[in-house]
Order: sequence, then C-alpha cells, then structure tokens
Amino acid sequence: MSPTRVPLLPPLIAVLLLAAPAAAQAPAAGLGALPRVALEAVVSPDHPGVAAEDLARRLETALRAGGPAPAVAPGSAGVLRLTVSVSRVSATELRGFYLPFSGWYGLGSVRLAVERTVTVQGVAGPVRAVVWQAERPVQTSWQRSGAAIVTLVEALAAGFLEDYRRAVGP
Repeated sequence: MSPTRVPLLPPLIAVLLLAAPAAAQAPAAGLGALPRVALEAVVSPDHPGVAAEDLARRLETALRAGGPAPAVAPGSAGVLRLTVSVSRVSATELRGFYLPFSGWYGLGSVRLAVERTVTVQGVAGPVRAVVWQAERPVQTSWQRSGAAIVTLVEALAAGFLEDYRRAVGP
C-alpha cells in the first residue's frame, strides 16, 4: 500500500489561511506603516442613486478631515478599495409569488478593504493581500438604498480611520 499524497495548497490560499487568525485577533495590525493609499471605488451593478466617483470623493474627504490618516496618492502600493454591490430585487422574487402593490428592494453589501503588497517565501513575486476589511449589509427599500449606501460608506470610513489610528499609535 502506497502512502496517500496530499496536494499542497496554492501559496496565496495558504497565506490567507495563515493570516486569518491574526487578523481576527488584531484587526488594525495590517494598517501599521501605511503612509499612503490609492482609492478605488466600484459600484456593480450600477446604482442610479450613487456614483463610484462620488463615493471615492467622500472617502477622500473623510481621510483628509484631520487626525492621523494615510495620504491619498494614486498609484500607491496600498489600496483602499470600496465595493458596493446592491441589486434591485422585486418583492415577488423574494416571496416566490406575486402580490399586488409589491415593491422593490435594495439588497446587497458595502465593503471597504485595504489591500497591500506582501512577499511570500516560495512565491516568485509580490502578492496582493487584504490586510483589513469591513462589510455591512444593505437591506432596505430601493428608494432608500442610495442614502443607505452613503451612510454605510461614511460609517465604514470612520471605522477604518479608528483602526488606522489605533495601529499607528498616539
């Protein structure tokens, strides 16, 4: 009987698995020594109530509002990425059957993440890794979903700045 061979995990998956417990214990640890970030905002699917450019401006305003915060510099190795994924869903789709006067709902999530370039022993080049992230669900009427997205983006930016300030110290 020959020994069973277990395939090795791809290096990126192994890094993420190893980094997960540390990130859970100290969410701000990956934000240390992050002097600059590039901002990226993505809204997919498109939402008529919010534009990616407007959300990116709101993030930049929050970062420049005072206190220690990373400088916004396009092309930086660190990226502060905002991903908004809120879809328009009918009440019929949610229930599975039609009712008169049913409405539309905005369902999805708003996610803010910091990606940094890391080197992994045994991997030929640098790898992008998420070192901090926060995500909030959106579950509201379609008419209110644009305002809910903006509110959540501001709350996530405040949470990021709080963790950043904790990571860099007084």
